[in-house]
Amino acid sequence: MDELISKEIFDELVQTGRIRLEPAEAEKIRAEMNRQMEVIRQLEAIPPDESLRPVIHGNPYPAETRCALRDDTVRPFENADAIIREVPAVRDGYIISPDIQYRKIG
Repeated sequence: MDELISKEIFDELVQTGRIRLEPAEAEKIRAEMNRQMEVIRQLEAIPPDESLRPVIHGNPYPAETRCALRDDTVRPFENADAIIREVPAVRDGYIISPDIQYRKIG
């Protein structure tokens, strides 16, 4: 089995998520993630039945059974300052998240 999630990529994900893991725990989780990626590879290798139409948006719901969409209404959270006080970095009232470098896995 090829490892799709290297130790370096896993360590970067853990650091980005600010997760603390013991080395044995981290290796166990990374191994499980690689097993799951292998199952995904196996599923991708199964050729689709050409007679099936692709599902673009989940289950189709006929208009007569579909729920009406609600109006978008802005409802500010009444205690936003309490949330802002808990985050590590803020600029002009916005929460700053760390930059995430995306890489192709595999």
